[in-house]
Amino acid sequence: MVPLTLYLDVIWMLNFFIDLLLLLLTSIVLKKNVSKKRLFLGALFASMYIWFLFIPSLQVMTHPLMKGIYSVFIILITFRFHQIRSFVQALLMFYFVNFAVGGGLIGLHFFLQMDSSFIHGTFATRGSGFGSPISWLFVLIGFPLIFIYSKQRFDSVESVKIRYDETMDVIVSFNDSILTMKGFVDSGNQLTDPFTKKPVMIIDMKETKDQFPQDLYNFSMEEAHSASHVPPQYQGKLSIVPYRTIGTDQQFLWTLRPDKVTVYENGKAYDCSKTLLGLSHLSLGEKGEYHCLLNPKMFQNSKSVI
Repeated sequence: MVPLTLYLDVIWMLNFFIDLLLLLLTSIVLKKNVSKKRLFLGALFASMYIWFLFIPSLQVMTHPLMKGIYSVFIILITFRFHQIRSFVQALLMFYFVNFAVGGGLIGLHFFLQMDSSFIHGTFATRGSGFGSPISWLFVLIGFPLIFIYSKQRFDSVESVKIRYDETMDVIVSFNDSILTMKGFVDSGNQLTDPFTKKPVMIIDMKETKDQFPQDLYNFSMEEAHSASHVPPQYQGKLSIVPYRTIGTDQQFLWTLRPDKVTVYENGKAYDCSKTLLGLSHLSLGEKGEYHCLLNPKMFQNSKSVI
């Protein structure tokens, strides 16, 4: 019989990185801005559970009730406790993410018909002590792929949940300027920067003229091909994005990279700073009921503001 050797430090390290990605995905889905320190501590605490599987005196920790209690502490360490509703939401989402990613990984494993051995739910190691090269390669490559796919699926579901029938308060800050506007989520606005892939929210410069610095407003009126020098204070923040509207040829739109964008919906604040401001001089609404068109993709990378 071939002797079986387990390198627990290697198995623990693998579990640590997997737990770190699971907690990161949970925070992304919940749109919670969690510090790197808390993510690290939460993953470290979660990965310590692997030791309970190999210490006989701690076998009680493998009971489902103890697993549930242990997961509660994982969420407390990572997300803290603000209110019972948000805590339960984070706990249930953590379980859901685990089941979704773990199920995807197991499904991919059986689909590829890979021959791996398991001991107490962990990958077994043989021979050299580092396990089958195929099984380890499967985990190291397969898990990130399932992680990325799951994140994209969650993002697509989130975009469907956005409400398109109401205006939202929007606060934008850049340099020393602060803009206060009414925004409307436009499902037809799919404009993104071709290089950074950031979504573009289109601002009606006519409605917000008084809130913009005069030099920036004047510059935004210039055509891209004939624009003079960029104002020094906006160098590195201004760029050009090609776009096309119905009945017109391809045009170019000046965009500005903001310092911060906060969108308020039903009393909740979302940090949507990973976006660009499209400086448009075309009227967006007939009655001026909103000043900017929000891109639905803005909410996919947003974080809730507590």
